[in-house]
Amino acid sequence: MVMRRSTTRPAQGIDPWMLEAERTVQRISTRPDLGPAPRSSLVALGLLAALRALGLVLVAEAVARGIAGLAVGTLSTGSVRAILVLGMSGVLLRAAAEWATETSARRVAIAVKQNLRGRLWRHMVQAHDPRGGTAVLATDGLDDLDEYYLQSVPAIVAAIVVPPLLLVRILAADWVSALAIVVTIPLVPLFMVLIGRHTGQRTDAALRALARLSDHLAELARGLPVLVGLGRVEEQTDSLDTIQRIYGRRTQETLRWAFLSALALELIATISVAVVAVFLGLRLLGGSMDLQPALLALLLAPECFTVFRRVGVAFHASQDGLAALHRVREHLEVAPGTDLREAHGATVRVAGLEVRYSGRGAAALTGLDAELSGIVAVTGASGAGKSTFLSALVGALPVDAIVHGRVTGIEADLVGWSPQSPRVFGATPRAELALYGADPAAALAEVGLSRVAESAAAELSPGELRRLSVARALARVDAGARLLVLDEPTAHLDHHAAELVRDAIVRRAERATIVLASHEPMTLDLATSTIRISGQAGRADDDASALTEAARDGDLGASPVPAVDGNADQGRYGRGPEQGVCAGADEQVSDETGGAQRLSLGALIGAHGRLWAGAVGISVLATSLGLALTALSGWLIVRSSVEEYIMYLLVAIVGVRAFGIGRSVATYAEQLLTHHAAFRTIDDLRLRLWRTIAARGTGSRRLLEGGAPLDYLVTQADELRDQLPRVVTPVISGVAVLLGATLTTWLVTPEFTVLVGAGLVTTMALGAVLVATVERGGDVARVAGRSRLVRGSASLSAAAADLRGNGVAAAAVDQLDEINRKQSAAERRATRGAGLGTAAVTAGTGLLAVLVAVTDPAVDAERASVIALLCLALGESLAAWVSAVHRVPSVRSLLHSLGSVLGPFPQATWGVGAPNGPVNSVTLEQVSVRYPHTARPAVAGVDAVARTGCWLFLDGPSGSGKSTLLSAVMGALPLSGGTIWAETSPITTFAEKEWRSRVAWCPQDAYVFDSTLRGNLLLSRPAAQAPDDAALRRVLERVGLTVLLDALPDGLDTRVGAGGRALSGGERQRLAVARALLTRADVLLLDEPTAHLDTPTADAMMEDLRTAADDKVVILVSHRHDDRRPEDQVVRLS
Repeated sequence: MVMRRSTTRPAQGIDPWMLEAERTVQRISTRPDLGPAPRSSLVALGLLAALRALGLVLVAEAVARGIAGLAVGTLSTGSVRAILVLGMSGVLLRAAAEWATETSARRVAIAVKQNLRGRLWRHMVQAHDPRGGTAVLATDGLDDLDEYYLQSVPAIVAAIVVPPLLLVRILAADWVSALAIVVTIPLVPLFMVLIGRHTGQRTDAALRALARLSDHLAELARGLPVLVGLGRVEEQTDSLDTIQRIYGRRTQETLRWAFLSALALELIATISVAVVAVFLGLRLLGGSMDLQPALLALLLAPECFTVFRRVGVAFHASQDGLAALHRVREHLEVAPGTDLREAHGATVRVAGLEVRYSGRGAAALTGLDAELSGIVAVTGASGAGKSTFLSALVGALPVDAIVHGRVTGIEADLVGWSPQSPRVFGATPRAELALYGADPAAALAEVGLSRVAESAAAELSPGELRRLSVARALARVDAGARLLVLDEPTAHLDHHAAELVRDAIVRRAERATIVLASHEPMTLDLATSTIRISGQAGRADDDASALTEAARDGDLGASPVPAVDGNADQGRYGRGPEQGVCAGADEQVSDETGGAQRLSLGALIGAHGRLWAGAVGISVLATSLGLALTALSGWLIVRSSVEEYIMYLLVAIVGVRAFGIGRSVATYAEQLLTHHAAFRTIDDLRLRLWRTIAARGTGSRRLLEGGAPLDYLVTQADELRDQLPRVVTPVISGVAVLLGATLTTWLVTPEFTVLVGAGLVTTMALGAVLVATVERGGDVARVAGRSRLVRGSASLSAAAADLRGNGVAAAAVDQLDEINRKQSAAERRATRGAGLGTAAVTAGTGLLAVLVAVTDPAVDAERASVIALLCLALGESLAAWVSAVHRVPSVRSLLHSLGSVLGPFPQATWGVGAPNGPVNSVTLEQVSVRYPHTARPAVAGVDAVARTGCWLFLDGPSGSGKSTLLSAVMGALPLSGGTIWAETSPITTFAEKEWRSRVAWCPQDAYVFDSTLRGNLLLSRPAAQAPDDAALRRVLERVGLTVLLDALPDGLDTRVGAGGRALSGGERQRLAVARALLTRADVLLLDEPTAHLDTPTADAMMEDLRTAADDKVVILVSHRHDDRRPEDQVVRLS
């Protein structure tokens, strides 16, 4: 049997420092797409649009009859009662239809998003796309569909349903007006098409740029720990600023064309209504038409044009949603990776297994035949294909793998797997093991992790993470799995922890076939058979004696240490971030610091106060012009019915025209300025968040991992950016318009001042109260739910291979589905509240208009028409105010969450100087480090010296504080006692930037960017000091990657895939070391640099490292005894 994946090269990833790197992006269609929405929902929306139109007809009928009655003095008690019944019926019908439309559209949007999210998550674990942009797409991207289903789809349906219904009533009242509308109404869709064609190409280009730039932001967020370690945060801060400014410019370019289209359509609609109004006015002036049908036609005609204008505006506004829909479809069209496994057969057999990766000249694995039973050791040099073979056994090969051969005797759901670079999905070790079907307490105790059961998974050290990974794979065997696959199960572990793991493996030997890859002789000694992989072919060797003899006779590769007692882990986990209860996906950073800084809305927008003040002022002006247009139009029609000379009306006619054009232009300006202010505000905030996370991150991995940077920098920041224009401007302008409307009423008809003022205040208050009562914190829960979803999606994306290989992907997706259901419930509550608030405003303003028309017969028709139409026109502004008030709690929640990141945290007090010349020694004198809110230090009383030519070797069990000490040397953690000296000066006498530039950190499992080999290496230095190709090749030679480089057709320009997935674990580790070596730092901090490497490769790389770093101060963390030299100083932590 041969199974083959397509050789089509996958879409390339994003290079975060090459802003205009091109990637294949399908052109986004400008044709409306109903997506996966059920067609029955369109019928429901059509019926609701018809009811809304009927309600408008009834309200218009009531207002027209009332004002006409005032004009001729024929209002009686009976006619007033009939008008009130007619008007109230229309108001209630229209309000109910508005509420039902919004609720129904939201229900459709929620159902579609829930369905697409589930499908995307399931596809994510099958196709294993670890790009951060995929997690953003599954959350923020799909949330953009709200605009599409809430605006575009109802607008399209209304454009089909409403005009014919209104034309029928206008035709019954005045056939001339109906004819004028029929003649002019095609202008709107005609210009919509023309404008769409003109702007479509620009919009598509902007949206393609947005897709790339959103991935840029996600990639920078995920790679932040590497940037911190290389001292590249400041330069990448400039890159982030450039990226977000390009992102903002592109987004505003898209918005500019959308707003310009809206402006053009608004002007066309205004002119078209003016044509109808001219016919009405002239015929009223000539006495050939009655006032009532003229008013009815004037009130209904704008809606005939408005529904088409809404289609154009809504479609442009929903382009992000359409783009997200297309991107989701593109992702879902990518076939999952090839899984050769077949369940038949009692023994695991591999026949003719060959694996090739796209872009590689040579096969990763060729002609492997084996029969697996007992404990099988897979050996070979780093990069020979061991992990590829193990991935084939567990069905975790990447989607671009081209696979031949057969693998039989494996049931996909009965496999336990611990990969080389494990990733966790659960928030805590207890939650992770529960997901894998284990008894968490027993599983953790078996590998010595009982004390970290409730710790945040993102805070675990690599050694602890390794043991957790093994524990969950063992749990799969306990649950019935018959194949246990372990890739480097004892890497990063001290002797005692490794012994615990080896004993646990042996205990499962009778229950499952065990296949393990390792470079540690004591672990390989467990094997009963061996498969040697040379990178070209594999062969099974039933006699493991040669290997085990090497293990017995040679150095065991790990320094024996005393057994770790309970205080070892407690030394680390008795401190702040790691102790305490389970850290959920929405846990606030303030939990770590003891309090959050209050980030107020005023302080946030204050830096750009002039922009916001201008936006509010123009918003008030635009709304006022719109109100004046409507009110003056009503007065003009009524006056035309009694005026004999047209000259008297010309001033008003010019005023109507000026107000109409002025409103359109002012609205356009206000939208541009408001969004520009929002982008400027959030850009500044994002940079503050970036710098703070970078400064705090090395002391709290929770801020750097688990999707937290993506959540803060992308999801929450973008959510706040979207909320600001919908809160700041509407709240202030709504109050201003209320005061202006009340003042206008007092000036025009003092008799109605109390009625109108009290009615508008009551309407606004009722709308706000109804929203708060019905939604019950739904919008706040919605915002919090988005954070949980993006973090969960990021965790799912990162851990996809682990979940799939262990057969628990469905359980993980089920957990996200539950979060998704809660999110949907919160959105439904928020929508019911918002819809009810809008309905209350519609009902209130419509009722006021009817009451003004019939309450006081002594008021003349001209003044009554001004106030009645003014009340009707206020609906949109007051609805925006209620919606803004509804969003205030969610804005407050976002400010609190982001403020928790920006809150005060312990940090060193730095000086202003710089080291005099190279740093040739670093001395630790009684150094102690204690995390906030803990009584016991993580590291206490450490004395050590590292100098050029004499490395400092940090030893100790997992969790003993080795990485903490490295963070202190970097200056990322303040000391609670002692001093760190650089030559003869404490490091805190230097400026922080100066010291950070002298230190380079290579962490364990360092992140590899979705770029090229060249691009990852160039991160080591500023662009002005970039090394040439010769330097890049030399450093790759020093870390043993020359063979790999020579085998790549594209050489240094070969892309390494998202997270470096095109490289083996050892190759990723060596690339990270090469990146650190390229820096010009005087002090080099290496954390397990030889992990995942075979002994010859590790020995050669360490020898080259000694040569390359002979002029540097090196502090090394390693459990490998052979990495030491006699002249090195060894400090053992416990």
